[in-house]
Amino acid sequence: MKIALDSPREARPVVGGRRILLTIAPALAAGAAIGSATFVVLRSVADSNVTGQVITLEVYGCLVVSFALAFQPARNPPLAFRYTGAKHLGLAFLTWLGVLAAAGVVYFALTPIFGDPLEALLKILAVATDAKRLQGTPLLAWCIAVPRGRLLVPVFEEWMFRGLLLDWLRKRLSASRAIAVSAVPFAVMHVYPVAMPYAFLFGLASPAHGLDAEHVVRACAQ
Repeated sequence: MKIALDSPREARPVVGGRRILLTIAPALAAGAAIGSATFVVLRSVADSNVTGQVITLEVYGCLVVSFALAFQPARNPPLAFRYTGAKHLGLAFLTWLGVLAAAGVVYFALTPIFGDPLEALLKILAVATDAKRLQGTPLLAWCIAVPRGRLLVPVFEEWMFRGLLLDWLRKRLSASRAIAVSAVPFAVMHVYPVAMPYAFLFGLASPAHGLDAEHVVRACAQ
């Protein structure tokens, strides 16, 4: 996902907060209605974990479909979800390595709170990968959770936090401040305190991997 934080504001489509809310609200309402119907239908015939995974899948599906329909075409801003070349894939990989290194330093500093960094890592893997929640559940629950968590949820996160929210914030804040503010709800969304510092660092770094080095320096200098 390439994010042109230095693009002239007048050249970018105007996406107001009201439009974003009017996109999210119906999607959540549809997800709640569909999820409630699913619960009624499956509660007596399926394992509760399977039912929960199906409902979660439906809610995220409603959000992604709503974004795709409301902000067409998805390859253009504010979603700007498209393949941008090997250069940006390489930059994304380097960003990931940098975040891992930074996270190691942060969790070492937070040892009094989260314990040994290795213990914190194991806790993050347990909660962030659904491994803990899915222990002892039917295979079907895994078959739903894995593609949902590795495909659908990342698309939602990119469109919500690195697309719509960041675009809205950039109209009001400098690039560096917009990135910092957007990283906060992204971290909070991960629910578990032990995963929040790691998610926050990714929230800071991810918007930059779609920019050239010159653009990154210019954005951070604002």
